[in-house]
Amino acid sequence: MERSNIPSSGGGGCDLISNMPDPILHHILGLLKTREAVQTCVLSKRWVHLWTCLPSLDFDSIEFTALEHPQCDSEEEESNVQRARDSLRFSTFVTTMLLMRKPLHLDMFRVSFGSLISDNLLLKEWVIYALQQNPRAVHLEFLKYPPLSLIHRLYACASLEELSIHYGAGRVSPRLAEELYLHHSERAFSKYTRRAAINLPNLKKLSFLNGSFSKNKLKDLLSSCPLLQYLSLEQCYLEEDEIAHETLQHLTTINCRIPSIISATNLVTFYCISPEQIATPNMPSLTHACVSVTDNIPMIGSWEGLASFFSGLVNVEVLELDVPYAKPQEEYVLPELPIFQKVHDFSVGFCMCSGFLFWLVTWILKKVPNLKKLTLKQQKCYGFCCGEEADRSDWIDVPLRAAISHCNNLEVVEVKYSRSDSTLKRLLDALVDGTIELQNVNIMLSKH
Repeated sequence: MERSNIPSSGGGGCDLISNMPDPILHHILGLLKTREAVQTCVLSKRWVHLWTCLPSLDFDSIEFTALEHPQCDSEEEESNVQRARDSLRFSTFVTTMLLMRKPLHLDMFRVSFGSLISDNLLLKEWVIYALQQNPRAVHLEFLKYPPLSLIHRLYACASLEELSIHYGAGRVSPRLAEELYLHHSERAFSKYTRRAAINLPNLKKLSFLNGSFSKNKLKDLLSSCPLLQYLSLEQCYLEEDEIAHETLQHLTTINCRIPSIISATNLVTFYCISPEQIATPNMPSLTHACVSVTDNIPMIGSWEGLASFFSGLVNVEVLELDVPYAKPQEEYVLPELPIFQKVHDFSVGFCMCSGFLFWLVTWILKKVPNLKKLTLKQQKCYGFCCGEEADRSDWIDVPLRAAISHCNNLEVVEVKYSRSDSTLKRLLDALVDGTIELQNVNIMLSKH
């Protein structure tokens, strides 16, 4: 391995780091943000040129946000002036860094504009530079949509193994994403898609935040990623009817209108947070499922819809549910569920006042004969579910006692609570009574 010829500076002490071979120093510096790596290189004459050979480039605009603001007549004017200065400093640094860097292979390229408005012309030049170095991973974060031609340059980069494109830094709602999509020339998008080849033969991880996909566009993209293993869609507007992929192993959907059908025969983990509807899954290899409807309780659908959804999770080993509230009813006619033979860990978050949620828990508990750990997590109570209804102890006592007695292999019951009240006491009493005939069950209580 090569070493730089410039001797290390300093006193008579032994500088072990500076005596390391250049490739090791490049790797160490590549773990830092690029600005930090450049600043670190001034510590030793031995390192002075190492920053021009960094294997990874990580540019984050937050490092260029000034703490002191210039004096202006109004807060809005002050903010605009400072933002312009910050953008100029950030853009100048990135451009200079790319001009000075040696034309070597690039492992990872990341640009995050944060709250700064991106300059699409500069961004295009930066990305073109990165793609010329055959990067393994590209991560882009910005407030406004970049040119479509830039996105399709990324889609044609055969060396990519990881790609994330995040718009709006989490600030755009799904409805606004839909409006942006409709405003964003569908005709031009389709025209460009027809003439642009998608070539991502090595891509394994794909992530979108606030993305927009017209019908079949996501399907076309996924079909061009034969090795894809990780897919994350957050606050995305989708017109797809189905997500299907043979090699996909990990799927995360957050606050999306997920397709009605999910077909991924090799999927291992599925995280579905705040869906706008419940999908019908075909995931025979699934072992870990997490479903949260915290922000969209009306969208959980009917009991039949839930039963159909849970039937697609029949092979899971770890099941997590987060359903804070639903209006209790006098009587439920519950459809039949399959037996979850492999579930050994079941976790559910709920509001203590909702009878629906205890029915949901007991509905599933009767079908998990090999359950070893049950976790009940008390969630925030929103007030409109409290009142006289909270005094109805039969929500908890009768169904929970009966259901938990079916779990002959149960070893641990953990209750995570945020407040102590009479409902919590009734829950603990029901757990004690329900497990009294089961051997060696440990009931744990913890505050969160």
